[in-house]
Amino acid sequence: MTLRIEGIEVECVIGDLPEEREREQTLVVDAELEIPDRAAETDALADTVDYAAAAERVRAALKAAECRMIERAAKVAYDAIGTGCVRVAVAKRGAVPGVAAARTVYPAAEDASAAPAAERLVALLKAKGLRCATAESCTGGGVAAAITGVAGASEVFAGGAVVYENAAKEKVLGVSGETLRRHGAVSPETAAEMAAGARRLYGVDLAVSLTGIAGPGGGSAEKPVGLVWFGLASAAGVATEKVVFSGSRAEVRAAAVRHALAMLFAAIP
Repeated sequence: MTLRIEGIEVECVIGDLPEEREREQTLVVDAELEIPDRAAETDALADTVDYAAAAERVRAALKAAECRMIERAAKVAYDAIGTGCVRVAVAKRGAVPGVAAARTVYPAAEDASAAPAAERLVALLKAKGLRCATAESCTGGGVAAAITGVAGASEVFAGGAVVYENAAKEKVLGVSGETLRRHGAVSPETAAEMAAGARRLYGVDLAVSLTGIAGPGGGSAEKPVGLVWFGLASAAGVATEKVVFSGSRAEVRAAAVRHALAMLFAAIP
């Protein structure tokens, strides 16, 4: 599920010219976040993002930063929103005579970047002294790659299992053959057993799993292209989440990777 916070107006110092350093100008910030589908069921603020508080964090961060470039301002706003943030756009009105606004996006849309989320995850796992692992099907190791792309990830990441075939899910992670026959590979039951199996296999505090239909084919009315089931195993038990992503195969896989990283981050006590 996606949440968009649009039109956050911030009065702050922004610009490189001497006269721009002496006065405040208006930036307009738009943000896109991924939030758990359960928010639609529980109707509880605890399961989504307090967008009023997020907007205030953005305003405070940009006022304090006094950025020279809107590219830097976009990164500051992205970091201020934190967990679940997918992308931030920042516009500066009247930046140049005859131009209505200059606008930039962080991270670049084509990157659908998981790197900042992975960096925050690794840092928090280190701070808490916790370790994690992954179990992936449709993403083919993308979550593990994002985590291990962070320097020092070896302190917190034990390993990841890429279990594309059903037989691999059974042999490597101990997913029940009966579960696969009754519910299929793309199901909450399979996602739950994958996550529990990865946590057990690697002996970690947290394990996330993903199983879905990235496309372009293979979907059905019941299980459409873009459907991904996630599992999160911890000492508290196993929870599952369902998300239906849109876009190309690459976009679905990239979005699923980011969502899995956000789930791991949110699960850290």
